[in-house]
Formats: sequence, structure tokens, C-alpha cells
Amino acid sequence: MPYTKTIICLANSRKTSGRCIAGKELINGQPGNWIRPVSQRPSHEVSEEERRYEDGTDPRLLDKVSIALIKHSPIKHQKENHVFDKSFYWTRHGRLGFSDLKNWFDTPNSLWSTGESSYSGLNNRVKVGSECGISLYLVFVKQLSLIVGQKAPKYPDSKRAVRGEFLYRKVKYGLDVTDPIIERRFLSQADGRYDIVNAALCVSLGDPYDGYYYKLIAAVIHPAFL
Repeated sequence: MPYTKTIICLANSRKTSGRCIAGKELINGQPGNWIRPVSQRPSHEVSEEERRYEDGTDPRLLDKVSIALIKHSPIKHQKENHVFDKSFYWTRHGRLGFSDLKNWFDTPNSLWSTGESSYSGLNNRVKVGSECGISLYLVFVKQLSLIVGQKAPKYPDSKRAVRGEFLYRKVKYGLDVTDPIIERRFLSQADGRYDIVNAALCVSLGDPYDGYYYKLIAAVIHPAFL
């Protein structure tokens, strides 16, 4: 039977030709399980038309959003997936304040496994076959460094990108940023390093690519960007 869940939007990240939306269920004012509403397309992205509210606006980070769902549809590395009913508008019921996020953070011992790094990242991927089913974390970091420039400086034709470096439990991570608001804001600025203090990060595992799931900064939640 169809069902409706209300989530706090903690990610509205670019994916394929659409977005990856994710959040934690809001239950009597408290955080519940992670929910990622997905389409039935092979890559599961949510189109602009599918995710918008009736007034035409897009879900924003920290919105309280009600979504009509059809079924739970977990896959190996993403047990949080639920197929949404595209015949219904998504509905906003206000917003969560940034200061209220303190009860919503996850505290895993690490952001999945460590020790696997690509040419442009640090501790930024997980081998296919070692997945645990969890693909979303919301973590607090004291400092986030956003690095703007060529994603692969060794390759002159590589495009400019935004990457994020931070410490979590004394381990350093360097991940690609797929938060479109952050990308637009910082790609419009000069190449360099931009430091942000006391930020909330939604970190996600993407779809498999060449034998790995890549860790992504799907959202940077900070008062300066809300």
C-alpha cells in the first residue's frame, strides 16, 4: 500500500540528469531513519518536475517535506531507497533551524572504510563487495576546506571542480562536492582554498563506478548558504 513520509531534507545533490534527494524521517519532532526517495529509472535520479512543490519551487536543505511513496526499494549499498509516487506533488511544512540540527547528527566510527583513495581524493571510495547497506551520514565538522580548481591538475584538460577536505575522528577525507548551490557559488570565484567553520555535511555513497562506490559531499549545511 502507498504511504507518506515526512523528512527533513538533508541533501539535494546533482545526479545524472536530475537530483539525489535524501533526509531523515521526522517523527514527533525527532529524527528517524534515513529515506532517499528514488525514481524507477535505472539511475534512480529525481527530475525537476518530480521533486518540485505545487508552487514550482525546489526543496531546500532543512525543509520539512512530505512525500508520497510506493515501496521500499533497497539496493546493496543503499538500503534507504524508497520509490516515490510521481503523480503527487511534494509538500513543504516549514523548516528546521540550523541550531536544531544537533540532535540529527550521525556518529559512526569512520565514514565507511578508509585506505582507498583515487587520484583526486583521499579516503574517498569503498570497494564494491564491501558495502554495508548504509549510504548516508550527517556529520559535524569543525572546519571544511573547499578547494576550487582543476579536479586533476596533472591533466590539463580536466574541468574545474569543487572538492572538500575535512577531518572526521582524526582521519582526513578529500571528497568531491555535488551540492549544486555550493558548486555554483564557489565555481564563480577564483581558484583557491576556502575555509568554513562549524559545518554539517551530508556524506553519501554514489553508484558503483569501475569497482568502487565513491564518497561524496552531497550537502554543505551552514547558515551562510541557507
